[in-house]
Amino acid sequence: YPTLKAGFDYINDGTHRGIITVRVLGNTTETATATLFASALPSNYSSVTIYPDAPGHIISGNLAGSSIVRLNGADNVLFDGRPNQAGSATDLTIQNLSTSNSSGTSTIALEVDARNNNILYCNVLGSSTTTMPTIGGNIWVGDLATIDGNDYNTIAYCNIGPAGTNLPTKCIHFTGSLINNDHCTVDHNNIYDYFSPAANS
Repeated sequence: YPTLKAGFDYINDGTHRGIITVRVLGNTTETATATLFASALPSNYSSVTIYPDAPGHIISGNLAGSSIVRLNGADNVLFDGRPNQAGSATDLTIQNLSTSNSSGTSTIALEVDARNNNILYCNVLGSSTTTMPTIGGNIWVGDLATIDGNDYNTIAYCNIGPAGTNLPTKCIHFTGSLINNDHCTVDHNNIYDYFSPAANS
């Protein structure tokens, strides 16, 4: 598939089922959000693993008011930035080049009871300029939960910073009550080069 979105679309419509592996074989330009929905008919998957086959692959887009990747109720999704899931190199980049301050501008979004997902060994880059209370940031874990919340998600061993020279205002942003987003782990990440004039004035 030419984009991650195209691959996710075929998971959502039930073309690919069960234990699914997505190998990133080169750079992609995402012109619309790659959204993975919950496993419910017509989709039917138990897990989805995304990893690169070689160093240096980039999943990129310039999406204002939206994200490059959205896990919308999706469970058991693993983004592993290590080539062929071996070693400890951080070799998959996911980036949103947009400098928009529109609500929702982010690189990766988890919402609507997205649970048991892992973002590991990835470069998650963004330049969202959303204000502190506004939905957005490099990674946004949202409050649009309906049953259990966005729980048991892990962000670890990632580099989280700017896409190019444009600094994001927020690298990781959780919204909603702790009831909606609990048992989440943020560990061993390199979080760098973010700035909000409003928060620092």
